[in-house]
Amino acid sequence: MGELVFPVGFMWGTAASAHQTEGGNSNSDWWEWELRQGTPCKEPSGAAIDHYNRYPQDLALLAGLGFNTHRFSVEWARIEPEEGAFDEAQLDHYRSMVDAVRSNGLIPIVTLNHFTLPMWVAAKGGWLGDATPGFFARYVGRVVEAFGNRVDWYNPINEAAAVAFGGYMGAMGFPPGAHGVASWRRAVRGLIAGHRQAREAIKRLRPGAQVGQMHALQEWESNAGGRSVMEYSRRMGEDVYLEGSRDDDYVGVNTYTRTRIEMSRPMGWFARGALSVGPIERFLVSRTVDRQVAAGLVVDPREGIRRTPMGYEYRPQAIAATVRRVAGLFPGKPILVTEHGVATDDDTERVEYIRAGLEALHTLIGEGIPLRAYIHWTGFDNFEWALGYSMKFGLVAVDRETQERKPKPSARFLGQIAQANRLTIG
Repeated sequence: MGELVFPVGFMWGTAASAHQTEGGNSNSDWWEWELRQGTPCKEPSGAAIDHYNRYPQDLALLAGLGFNTHRFSVEWARIEPEEGAFDEAQLDHYRSMVDAVRSNGLIPIVTLNHFTLPMWVAAKGGWLGDATPGFFARYVGRVVEAFGNRVDWYNPINEAAAVAFGGYMGAMGFPPGAHGVASWRRAVRGLIAGHRQAREAIKRLRPGAQVGQMHALQEWESNAGGRSVMEYSRRMGEDVYLEGSRDDDYVGVNTYTRTRIEMSRPMGWFARGALSVGPIERFLVSRTVDRQVAAGLVVDPREGIRRTPMGYEYRPQAIAATVRRVAGLFPGKPILVTEHGVATDDDTERVEYIRAGLEALHTLIGEGIPLRAYIHWTGFDNFEWALGYSMKFGLVAVDRETQERKPKPSARFLGQIAQANRLTIG
């Protein structure tokens, strides 16, 4: 038997988003999207897990398990339900929530936008609207002003790549459901501008606060023929956002899997050294919709590999690959694992996933990479966007009829690691 000891002050926690847990977020674009005919949503979020009302008990449960950090989002659609009209009662609610996080001995990491938009912002074009970055920065400033010195860690926008690709390229069943390269690229620019303006707003009010982006990254592989497509996919899905947050105080890494791209041979437009943007960008959509793509492009063709209910390769070690890549891009910058987890109905798989991920991450700490946190997605089984409640990512099971919470063995397992700040191996 041996032990892997983590650095003093290491942050251990779980992550959550407002829309996925609170319930009744009826002023947001996602609420309308879930209820609209013809969208790919399996079911509406409804009451979710009623975290809006049950957060005091939920936070006490997480703290009791042994965690010292909690990452969560506040809901723009509640705080600014109409353009320029801020709801003081909602700001008071989230202030009380932050106070409850702190009183339970948890460090709050606040995400200011986790996928959803107020209906009035969506009506003005969402992230395609030229004014949206400014609207967002104004809202961010109002929240940071209300929180005062209660919060030291902020994340303006969670997984901007998923928002742009999923909603404006039409690949993941996100609103507004656009299908076009031009919309996608415009949304990318809007989201990067929104992040930068929000960061400036936070720093004006709280110069000492730590501001960073949470990036959706994955481990990539390809054969020789597919390398150009892989590199283009990684650039448009990851690198443009990393470059856009180069001046952040830290980098948040969200990783779940590995993707492999194969081509039998480079197509003519590769062989000539001239990337044909259209086919590649159509490929980017199809890699989330279908595994087989026309014109010889194949996504993750491997047979017999272990997969999760999400269709992902079961690859907990992918988190180490993405953290290592980020460390190479930003030497010395603090890195937080802000999401790592697995959808499964078999909790022994979750324990295995956590253990393998932490073992791989500890190797990086030994190499001197400044890893500061491990935050698991998620604390409680919750609403998983277009997939509804079918995917179980939580450490704590929730009976949606009674709203009863029941910690799984994985919750005890990770909580004990957090409390001891070490993982027993062997």
